[in-house]
This record gives sequence, structure tokens and C-alpha cells, in this order.
Amino acid sequence: MHPAKLEDRMSYIREEKILAVKVAITGEPPKIDGYRMLARIDMAAAQAVRVTPLAWAYNRLPEPYRSGDATGDCDHCHMQRERRYLFLLEEVETGKILEVGKTCLKDYVGRQGADAMMRRAQLLMTVINMVEEIDEVGLSNGRPPEPVVDLRWLVAAAVRQIRQRGFVSRARAEETGDLTTAEIVGEMARSGRMVGKGMKAFSSEDVARADAVIHWARKVLPQKADLGEFESMIIHHVRFDMVGLKRGVGVIAAAVTAFDRYEELEAGAESLKALGYAGELGQRLETKVVRKRSFSSETRWGLMWKHIFRDPEGRQIVWKTGKALEKDKVVLKGRVKEHDEYRGIPQTVVTRCSIRPAS
Repeated sequence: MHPAKLEDRMSYIREEKILAVKVAITGEPPKIDGYRMLARIDMAAAQAVRVTPLAWAYNRLPEPYRSGDATGDCDHCHMQRERRYLFLLEEVETGKILEVGKTCLKDYVGRQGADAMMRRAQLLMTVINMVEEIDEVGLSNGRPPEPVVDLRWLVAAAVRQIRQRGFVSRARAEETGDLTTAEIVGEMARSGRMVGKGMKAFSSEDVARADAVIHWARKVLPQKADLGEFESMIIHHVRFDMVGLKRGVGVIAAAVTAFDRYEELEAGAESLKALGYAGELGQRLETKVVRKRSFSSETRWGLMWKHIFRDPEGRQIVWKTGKALEKDKVVLKGRVKEHDEYRGIPQTVVTRCSIRPAS
């Protein structure tokens, strides 16, 4: 190995000792009046991080909650209104899963409220996670040689994969037989050839977005008043310039989608509402667009994609198709099929589309 390259690699090595006392925590999760708390739902979060389960409850979550889907409707009062926070409860005797609004939750868990219950449960889970990490590390010779990679490089790899393929969760991968985003990014990080290229492996746009994700996770996210478990995991993994692949790659990949959602909210729903739609119903539309996100799902017609673009004025244009896209800047030509909304933001849905690279 070239001496300079060896020196670069050695600069990332540090010796670390951990002194710990092993603790065993056992017992059943708390039950109140015949119900058990499973998860919290944040309807304002990106789908990948919308449902935050307690660790012991993950295997109990049915689809679609495990994939991040939720109705946002309260199974208790059945009132149709927009809600941000809901909670999943399990009726212990029957195993029935209920999606309950924050206000109605007192009828199930008493006056202490769901937030207090979740905080206590998450504190317990923090201790359990620490114990699990100690158990993996051992008590004699410090940390084992877990593979690590430069944080900035890893975030840029996740940004590129999500831009090219959309975010593929584990649940989605099980349905489609595809690889998850975390698995692909993990393989990239284990490739000496890819890592050896450093940040030159990525476009300047992907690197800039990776820097924005890291800044958000280090400076902005910790200021949030009500952090969920997943958000706390993001903060934990971005503290240092190196991150372990064993636990970090999945968190980092999902963190990019969480940042996408944050950025969209910060853009201001009111300003997006004011922009209106990109064309009239039935109108032929031809415009330069920038692809912001892509999602895939398995249907009876095969794998379908939902591509979300922004036109030069910032209006959202949606195209549902069986075609995966690689380029972000294209000229989109199609017919306006319908005017839709997502969380109050106008979306122009187009069909019978063709694309060509933007000049």
C-alpha cells in the first residue's frame, strides 16, 4: 500500500476502552386497563419514519404499519379530521390493534397521557439498547473491529441511491424481492474501489445534499422539543465523522428521507398552495422539471413508480408509471389527468408522458 494512503487510513484509528457493568432487564411491557402501547404515529413525518414502535412491539406490528402506512383515523371516536399524532394500542386479551388519536387516548390509558407513557417506555428502551451494545462489545478488550466508514461519504451514497431508485424499506423489499436501500449502500461501503474514490464517487449535487443532511441532523434536529426514538438514533449516529456499518447504514439511509420531509415542510405549505396547479385538466403539458422523489410499490400490474417533480415555478407534478427514472433534470411532456392534493399542497397528476434530457 502507498505510504500516503496508509497514513490516511491510520488517521481514523483510535483506541477506545469501555468499562461497564452488565445488567439484565426482564419482564413484560407495561399494560394499563387491558391495553399495551405499541407505537406512536407522526402523520407529518416521511412514510419511512412515520410509525415509531417500541422495540418489543416491532414484531407485533401488522402491515401496513411496519411499512410506515397509517390511516390517521381514530378507531375510538371515528371523527374525520386531520391529526398529527396517534398511538397504536394492542388489546392484550384479543390482540386487536387500535389506532387511537392523542385526545382519545386517555379513555384507554388514563389521565397520565400517552406522551408520559411513551417517555417512560423510551427511557427503558434506551437502557436496554445500552445493555445490548455492552453485551456485543464485551467487557475486556474494548470494541471489536467493527467496519466503519466516513459519515459524509455514507450519507452521499444514501442520497445518490434514493435519488436514483427511491427509498426501499425492508418491508417493501420483502414484498418486491428487491434489495433495500440500506443493503445497497452497505455493499457500496464495503467496496474498496468505491470507498477509495472518496467524495469523487458522487456528483457535486449529491455531496451538497449530504452536507445539508448532516447539518440538519447535528444542528437543527437536536433543537426539536419532542424527539422520537428514531430521531434520537439519527443524532447518535452523526456525532462523529466515522460511523459503524453494522448499525449506522440503515439509520443513515432513512435519515435522508426524514430530511426530505423536513425540507418540504420548511419550504412552506402556504407558498406552495399559492402556486396552484401546473395546467388545466386535459391540457397538454411540456415543461422542464426536476425530479424530487420517487417511490415504488408492487401492484397487480407489476412494479409501479410514483415520480414527483417540480417545474420552474416550484409547482409539484406527479407521474405514475411503470418506468424507473435515472436522470433528475428532464423535459416532461404529457396530459394533465387530475388535480390532486397532498397535505394541502396542489399536485398536478399527468399521464401518457414522455421524457427527454433537459438541455
